[in-house]
Amino acid sequence: MKRANFFILGAPKCGTTSLASWLSAHPQVFMTKPKEPNYFSKDIPFSHRPRSLREYEQLFKAVESQHQAIGEASTAYLRSKEAVPAILRYNPSAKFIVCLRNPVEMVASVHMQLIKVGRETEMSLEQAWKLQETRRHSKEVSQVCLESNDLLYVNICSLGEQMERLFKLVSRERVLVILLDDMKIDPRREYRRALDFLGVGDDGRSHFPVENARQVPRYPRLAQTLRAVGLMKAWIGFRKPTGIGKMIQSLNNQKPKDNTISPEMQAILQEFFCGDIEKLSQLLGRDLSHWTSQYECSAYL
Repeated sequence: MKRANFFILGAPKCGTTSLASWLSAHPQVFMTKPKEPNYFSKDIPFSHRPRSLREYEQLFKAVESQHQAIGEASTAYLRSKEAVPAILRYNPSAKFIVCLRNPVEMVASVHMQLIKVGRETEMSLEQAWKLQETRRHSKEVSQVCLESNDLLYVNICSLGEQMERLFKLVSRERVLVILLDDMKIDPRREYRRALDFLGVGDDGRSHFPVENARQVPRYPRLAQTLRAVGLMKAWIGFRKPTGIGKMIQSLNNQKPKDNTISPEMQAILQEFFCGDIEKLSQLLGRDLSHWTSQYECSAYL
């Protein structure tokens, strides 16, 4: 059985679902279903993940001879300290794609996503941000969250720190970085960059639908209940999905009425991430000062 030879490492809410969807339709590319097996990020708990290498490799049983690029897209891998070393032991020649965005926007988007899937019980972004230190030291954050690290937005969105760790492990020619800003402006160009990086031909795709767009639950308690039921099913060993939960979740979701971050919260986040953005800018060799234009960044600590 052929092994995965490329991995979309993350980050969450940075366009990975759209990119994985576009790539999965390419005749020379194979992507796993589900999109995020999370097999290699053993330091980050998940209720559903392959329990063994054999079970993980079963996700690739449909790979055929025409598939030259074989991949998966687990967005926790970038922030995991164990995932990339484990992947390199599994396939030393693996390639990596990383999608990134302004962490100020990312925090708000991740917060909304965690509400959507029932993990976050604090509806206010400001309060969720303030609760991080309390949650960091709490063993029982809520009944719908596996552990406090799920709700530490600092850990999830410190992209400069995560990319620095990645580049210490992997040579840069084996890493393709795509910014969500660029994907929005010219999705075809970024898609072709991915195809070139993976060594497959251009399939002529001209339509680039956005996948996993920002949504919020009409009834947050229902989302939390669905999450709790899912955790209970996983705990008792019921692993075969029925699709009922996803259907209910889909019906419960809606577009947010207000996508904006308050000016006060935006200022807090820009100031906090200033140093990390500067680090990322240096690592990528790209000016990202417009992400924190109203602040003078101090040295990264």
